[in-house]
Parts: sequence; C-alpha cells; structure tokens
Amino acid sequence: MVQLTEPIVRMIKHPDTNKVLATASPDGRPHMIVCGSLDVSESGKIVVGEAYMYRTVKNLETNPEVEFLVWKGNSAYSIKARAVSRETSGPEFDRMSRFLDRMNMATVAVWEFEALEVWDESASSTSGDRVI
Repeated sequence: MVQLTEPIVRMIKHPDTNKVLATASPDGRPHMIVCGSLDVSESGKIVVGEAYMYRTVKNLETNPEVEFLVWKGNSAYSIKARAVSRETSGPEFDRMSRFLDRMNMATVAVWEFEALEVWDESASSTSGDRVI
C-alpha cells in the first residue's frame, strides 16, 4: 500500500471533485460508475459506500483490482487500488450511512481499498507521470 499525499486526499474529499470507479468483469470487460461516496478514512485507506453498485460488487467479488479517476478543473489523478474489505457495520459504516442518507440512499456496505500507485492525469506537462 502507498500513502496518499495531502493534495490527493484533499481532492478526493472535495465535494466538487468528479469521481469515477472502474472495475472489470470476470471476462475482462470494463465497468465504470460515478462514485460520489468516494472518501479517505482516518487510516488512509480509500472508502466507498455501497449503494446501487450491483455490477460493481459482482466484479469486486471476482477481481479486487480497481482504478479511481478523480478530477477537478485541470487537475486529475488516476489511483490504482485493491479492495481489501467490505464492512456492514462499525464506525466507518455509520459515517458513510450518515453521508448517503443525505442523498436518500441506503448504505449496504462500505468497501475499503488500499492504494497501490497514483498517476498524474492533469491537463499539463506532468500528465502521465507516476506520482506515487
């Protein structure tokens, strides 16, 4: 696992950041969703609230490797990660439930991911550079 830097964490946590989660089906077909519940936990792991993630969950059950794309303005990061747990109770679940309740969504579970590497995808001369 790599430790996300403060600018990356700040971007993930910002409400105006665009957030996408990509998974792959067992036969390798890509699947992407808008991921408004994307956040970073106190422990530095990436967390996602499971709500209406039917195909995504099926993909995660067979292939835990994912990629997140986050961007705001011209700044963007691609985060390659691995699902490490799925929680249906506890403090992180309660926190995510409060967040998703405000959007009239029920939290089924909270997925936790460890970041493996981060790439700069900004519209700049550093695009394509590995950050972490």
